Amino acid sequence: MSSAKRLFKYMVPYIGSALIAFLCTMLIAFCEMGYVSILAETIDAVKIIDTNGLPTEIVFFKSFSLQKAVDQQGISRFSIKVYLANSDDAIRLITYVIIFILIVFIIKGILTYGKTYIMSRIGQRMILNLRYELYSKLVHFPLSFFSEVKAGDIISRGTNDMSMLSYSVNSMAEAVQAVATVIVFLVMMFIKSWQLTLLAIFVFPPTMYIINRFGKRIKRASVRIQSKLADISSYFAKTISGIKIIKSFASEDWEKSHFAQENKAQYSVSMKRVKINAYQVPLIELISTLGMVTVFWFGFWQVITGKLSTGWFIGFVAMVGLVYKPIKTITTFNTSLQQAYASAERIFEILDIQPEVYDSPSAISLKRINGNVELHDVTFWYESGKPVLNHINLRVNAGESVALVGPSGAGKTTLVNLIMRFYDVKEGEITIDGYPISRISLKSLRSQIGLVPQETILFSGTVKENIAYGRFDATDEEIIQSAKSANIHDYIMQLPNGYNTHIGEHGMQLSGGQRQCISIARAILKDPRILILDEATSSLDTESEQLIQDALANLMKGRTTFIIAHRLSTVMNSDRIIVLNNGEIVESGTHNQLLAMDGLYRKLCNMQLRIDVSQ
Repeated sequence: MSSAKRLFKYMVPYIGSALIAFLCTMLIAFCEMGYVSILAETIDAVKIIDTNGLPTEIVFFKSFSLQKAVDQQGISRFSIKVYLANSDDAIRLITYVIIFILIVFIIKGILTYGKTYIMSRIGQRMILNLRYELYSKLVHFPLSFFSEVKAGDIISRGTNDMSMLSYSVNSMAEAVQAVATVIVFLVMMFIKSWQLTLLAIFVFPPTMYIINRFGKRIKRASVRIQSKLADISSYFAKTISGIKIIKSFASEDWEKSHFAQENKAQYSVSMKRVKINAYQVPLIELISTLGMVTVFWFGFWQVITGKLSTGWFIGFVAMVGLVYKPIKTITTFNTSLQQAYASAERIFEILDIQPEVYDSPSAISLKRINGNVELHDVTFWYESGKPVLNHINLRVNAGESVALVGPSGAGKTTLVNLIMRFYDVKEGEITIDGYPISRISLKSLRSQIGLVPQETILFSGTVKENIAYGRFDATDEEIIQSAKSANIHDYIMQLPNGYNTHIGEHGMQLSGGQRQCISIARAILKDPRILILDEATSSLDTESEQLIQDALANLMKGRTTFIIAHRLSTVMNSDRIIVLNNGEIVESGTHNQLLAMDGLYRKLCNMQLRIDVSQ
């Protein structure tokens, strides 16, 4: 389905309002027709008075004629015979005309307001629904999508592309009014002089050809522009998130140089669209001017021959000008319309993506679980096809704490991501309390699992809002109790506004340990049956780590816990330690049992011990 048809689907719910707006545009066109008609009829309705053949003051004239006469010397002379109006009648007539024009102007103003408001409202409602649909799709995409797509590109589609669509929908009212004006004026022009009308509309075919020809090129250029804008948005996002690294390496100049290249690339593609549009406008201006000159010449000849009155000749010329102006409006709208189609295609690209992880039609919703987790011959790979986990079999009983250790790339994080269904297994099956997680609704599954990641994610807002994230109905007492269990309550009370203190973007006003404690308080408040600790203390100093370890001990009580840690001192007290290497389980047991095996775990311990001693 084309982008135009898909966009129209979003307008269908507002078709009644659109018809009202269209009626307003038609009435506006009739109002403009009224201006021309009253002026033309006023000129033609003036009372004829002959003032001895020589005019002294021209007030209104009904007609003029080109006359040839021979003077006393026998020389041929041409003169224009002008008929004048009585002054009192003219003043009375012009008063009526002004009153009429003012009334028409007021009506047109009311109709213009209604048309503009209605179309703007339709446009904003369409964008409101489309942006919500886009966001709803994004939050349900699997992690694989966000690992493959630039954050700035997603942001650009939700902002720049949406703005372009909004602008185009709003300008649609002007285009519709332009079409209505053309229709109304052409009908009146045909009534008054079909010959002049045919001359006037001979410019339409070449104009439409130019609009169509340049429109396709504008659309292609717009796609490239929006893509480059997405790259710039990505660069800004990367710079803001990595500003500490940029400053620490004193690489500001390098970043500026690289950004200048991206900026120039966007400038180049933008200028290509400007050049295309710059060609289009003067060509249409030239064709319109030729049409206007031709109409004026032929119309003047019709007046001289008496086939057209003076008033309607002037009115006809005015109508031609008023018809050509909307054509230019349609041309401008075509440019924005092609830009809108380009933006729509980029938005629909996201909406058309089918998520790899989704609820099956028969998905069930689990109530409070016990926390028994089993992996049955689980194999998983990413796009490369090389297995990251290979035939994993593991049973973890409810309330048991299991540590996952091994070298980088062994598959530890992938394993817990599969339990949370951030990805679906390629082969095998994972069950919780005997239920295959593929048959459990995602919301039900993840509500039973708590995650404390290595990189603490806090949102811009208050301490209270961050702790209560995911439990938005939590009471103040529950929030405070969770903070106490996470050993962060005393610190929070020292903040200027306590729990209502704003912590800034990503919680940058807090230390790493404080951010982690808030993350733990959030997990405690969620009260999950299964807990995943992914390197929760790896980036902390010894004092902070001990504080976090105490908080984690409170969090782990009575819960099935998966612990990922490179710092082996944090997993020694786990009920069981699973050693992974190259995507396979190579060892399993307690700390002492694994040391006695003299295998990979012991090598990792000895290696880490030497590093700790050297430090």
